[in-house]
Amino acid sequence: MTVAMNVQSGFNEKDRRALIMANDRSFSKVKDSGAYLVTEDPDEEADNFQEFWDIAVYLLASRRSSDSVIRTLQKRNKKMKEFQQLDYETLQEIKDLAFRYIDTVKKFDDSEEETVRHIPYFEKEGRLYLTCISRDDRYSYAHLQDGKVVFSTEETDPSGILTVPPELPIHQDRGTTSYIVGIPLTDLLEKAELLSPGELFTRMRDHLHRYIDASERDYELFVYYALYSWYFQKCNTTPYIRFIGDTGKGKSRFLKVISNLCFYPIRASGASSISGIMRFKERWMGTLQIDESDLRGDQSDKLIKYLNLGFEKENYLLLTDKNELSKVHLFDPFGPKIIAMRQPFLDTATEGRCLSFSPDETTRKDIPPELPARYAEEVAELRALIARFTLEHWSEISEDSMLSCSGKGIEGRLKQMARPLSVILTLFPDGQERFTEYLNARQKEIKRTRAESSEGMMFNYVLSLAQGEENLMVDPEFGKYYYEGKIQVVSSKMVATALRCSFKTVNRTLGGIGMVSEQKRVQTATGQKNIRAILVPNRKKWVEIMQRYYYDESGEEFFECPECLRGPEYQTRQSGFADNRFNSESCKSTEEISGTVLSAGEEGFDDTISHNPSE
Repeated sequence: MTVAMNVQSGFNEKDRRALIMANDRSFSKVKDSGAYLVTEDPDEEADNFQEFWDIAVYLLASRRSSDSVIRTLQKRNKKMKEFQQLDYETLQEIKDLAFRYIDTVKKFDDSEEETVRHIPYFEKEGRLYLTCISRDDRYSYAHLQDGKVVFSTEETDPSGILTVPPELPIHQDRGTTSYIVGIPLTDLLEKAELLSPGELFTRMRDHLHRYIDASERDYELFVYYALYSWYFQKCNTTPYIRFIGDTGKGKSRFLKVISNLCFYPIRASGASSISGIMRFKERWMGTLQIDESDLRGDQSDKLIKYLNLGFEKENYLLLTDKNELSKVHLFDPFGPKIIAMRQPFLDTATEGRCLSFSPDETTRKDIPPELPARYAEEVAELRALIARFTLEHWSEISEDSMLSCSGKGIEGRLKQMARPLSVILTLFPDGQERFTEYLNARQKEIKRTRAESSEGMMFNYVLSLAQGEENLMVDPEFGKYYYEGKIQVVSSKMVATALRCSFKTVNRTLGGIGMVSEQKRVQTATGQKNIRAILVPNRKKWVEIMQRYYYDESGEEFFECPECLRGPEYQTRQSGFADNRFNSESCKSTEEISGTVLSAGEEGFDDTISHNPSE
């Protein structure tokens, strides 16, 4: 092939260099080589320039962007010994030669079929091109031109390669189109009105309210998430929404109604094969919707791996073709996902990627038990409005425009999950105000929920004893631990007796949030004693516990640890903290603590050492 093409006129020096790199191999052989090499570590004895070029050809031919190709080459470059590493300019040259090779093959090699890509959407010259479908199943790209939506059956992508929209599958028996991806309808998008951000928010919120029962704060998040999903490629991370609950709670209704407003919703059930889910998601690169998914596997489960990798860009899943072991398939799991399931994930990493909601069975009479016939047309009209809005504002959104998470006491995980969604709020005139208000309200909800957990209730009972709100002074067993009307220690036995649980439960629960069990020398009515007490080891741990498990409806957010709960090394003043206010940014790490973390089965107290107060 190379010899034949070299005699063609119109080649410049770069064209010839690109063809020489192929070394008489066909285009498909070069791609196969790159697909294999991208899964292997660099060979110290091999020609690294050649290997990098093969990989670049494979990635570019697989629709990877130029930036993505360079990042992949840079990662591979770092695995090489320092004297073998290539500089950035050389990596750029390799990428350019690979692109020139693909372009030359397309133009001059009759033995190679013309490359045609089936891409659901792409960006070119700052414009977004979206796949649409007509009511008679004809596909086209929609984009903005001079402020109007125009349609085309094919385009050339930024690499100059012919691109056509993918098509929905045809049912193998009935021969009809299976509409398992939500695509904008051509006729509705053509006449869709361009709404302001506030108007679109209201339309989407009212639609959700019509069919699901949630709090106003949840409606707000669902709208932001649905809008964000249309711009998710602008961000490097994406959170998931997860509905969890028993049968009959409405989680499937939430899943369907919300995901129908998201970008290219792809319907899949938990019973679908992982290969089927990955391949269809790869074809459409939309919002993956998984219903009734009892994903009980741990981190070794393939679908769990897929979900964990999909939280962040550039985390490709590589699978070897079982029929041809030298062939490797790349899958890009990145993208928004909405999941409904009955039980939590076993893998904590997957749990940490989810914004979780537990729907309650509704008592509203205005919500239809089944979605009415008009629902599909309502969704189609609203989807067209969202698509029109997205085309208009595509160039205004970037990851650099994420809003600040400066709300007081906002946890790191909430910030990480919420910041990608904030790119949408940059389109609202009061976006920063909306975002800050939402973050603070959401943080309060999280704290209230956590305060009602078993850990939160137990900590708050300990706190009520320490503050004197719960008084055991007249108790025949525990009254001796008071002196001059104040409690001197809180023991595991006090908590176990009041909450009617075992020492084991108390110690395991409080130990899990960072409290410790230590001997503490205190003054009692009968003398000084060493008593095994429930303590907070240091102020940093106190701030952390207060942040996570204390909630007060009156708005009081922080106060100092009561004296009877302070461990021997507790300090009122520590670097990074103010005495009378809470600073969440200062408690990202936990100090080394002395003492024994509460462990299951410890006795609540030990008063074997006694002294006279006068000593």
